[in-house]
Amino acid sequence: MAESKAGPPSGRDRSGGDRPTGKETARKPPRGERSGGTRPEGKRPEGKGPEGKRLRVAILMGGPSPERDVSLTSGLQVLQAIDRRQYDPLPYEITREGKFLPRPDLLRLAGPGAPVQVGRVPAAKGSSALARIEEAVGDGTVDLAFIALHGPYGEDGTVQGLLELLGIPYTGSGVLASALAMDKLRSRQVGMSNGLPFSKFVVVDGGAWPGNRGEVAAQVASELGYPCVVKPNAQGSSIGVSIVQTAEGLVPAVERALEYGDLVLVEEQLRGTELTCAILEDPKTGAPMPLPVIEIVPKREFFTYEAKYEPGASEEIVPARISPTLTRQAQQLALRAHRALGCEGMSRTDMFLRGDALVLLEVNTIPGLTSGSLLPRAAAAAGIEFSELVNRIIGSALRRERGRRNRKRGG
Repeated sequence: MAESKAGPPSGRDRSGGDRPTGKETARKPPRGERSGGTRPEGKRPEGKGPEGKRLRVAILMGGPSPERDVSLTSGLQVLQAIDRRQYDPLPYEITREGKFLPRPDLLRLAGPGAPVQVGRVPAAKGSSALARIEEAVGDGTVDLAFIALHGPYGEDGTVQGLLELLGIPYTGSGVLASALAMDKLRSRQVGMSNGLPFSKFVVVDGGAWPGNRGEVAAQVASELGYPCVVKPNAQGSSIGVSIVQTAEGLVPAVERALEYGDLVLVEEQLRGTELTCAILEDPKTGAPMPLPVIEIVPKREFFTYEAKYEPGASEEIVPARISPTLTRQAQQLALRAHRALGCEGMSRTDMFLRGDALVLLEVNTIPGLTSGSLLPRAAAAAGIEFSELVNRIIGSALRRERGRRNRKRGG
C-alpha cells in the first residue's frame, strides 16, 4: 500500500503479465534434490559452503499478486536480519510481469534502523538488467532461495514448483502443501477429513454464478444467514473480503470477490475472540513447535488489509487472554492443521474462539515477516528475536535438503 489508507490493490492478477522473454543462456545443471536434481559433490548447503564460504541465499520478494507491497516489506526485513557471517544475501524483486530484477540497492538500505512500513520499499532505479529465473538463480550461483512472496504465484506452489525444476532448495512448505493452504476450499476439505473444525460455508463457482445467483442467495439465507462473510478462495491479507449485512449486499460482494479468482467462499460470520497460532520447526530435529497464541483486536469491523499493516489499526495481545486449557487446544489445532496439510518450516493458523469452542479459518504457509506481522510477534514472545527467526527458517530448509540428499544416497 503506497499508503495503507489507500487500501489494497484490486483486480484479477492470476492472468499475470507477459511471460519473460529473452535469449536463452547456457547454464549449469540444476542443483538439489527437491525434484530429484543432482547437486555436485562438495557444494552441499551445510550452513557454510565449501572452504567455509558463506552460502548464497536469494531473497525473493515482490511478485504480481495483490500482496506485492507486503512481500517487498517482508523481503527487506529478512534482508536486514539475515546473518551475513553465514549467508551472502542476494535480493531479487519479482516484477509484476514475472521477471527477476536484481536489487543490490536494497543491500545498502538494509542496515540497522527503524522497521520498514508496508508500501515504503523504494522502487528500483537505473537500468538494472531484467533476468529470466534461470539466469538469475539457476546457474549454480545460489545455494538456497528464501521465499518472502505472499499470495498467488508466491504462496500457492507456483514458485515452489519452479524452484523444484531448477533443483534449488527453498524455505517453507513444498508444492502440494503450499497449493492446498492457499486454496481455502481444498484446505478445508483436507482439514475436515482430519477432524478439524471449520466455520460453515457455501461455495460460489464463478462460471455458474450468472445463472444461479438466486440459488446461491437461497442457500446462503438458509444455511448461513446474515451477516455473512464473502471472500476470494485464493487470496490472503483479507484482500477482496466483505462483510455482508443483508441479502441485498450479497451479489456485489460476490462479484467483487470474483475479481480475484473463479471460486468464492461465503462463510458464516464468526463472533467471539479472534486468535492465531504459529508453528515453527526446530531446525535441528524438524519437530514442529507451537508458538504463543496471539489475540487480535481489530479497531475496524474486522481484521482488514489496513488493520493488518497500518500501524495502530489493530491490537495484538500475546499471550492471548484465554485460559491455559484453551491455549493448549488452540496450539494443538494449529499443529494438527500444519501436519494435515503437510506444511514445512513454518505456518500460521487463524481461528476464532466462539464460546468455549475453537473454529478454524485458514492456514498460512508464508506468514508475513514485516515488523508488524504476527509470526515475528509470536516468536518474540517465545524469546526468538527476528534475526534468529530468519536463521531458523533457513536452517529448517537446509536440514530438509540434507535429509533428501542422504535418502537419495541410501536409495
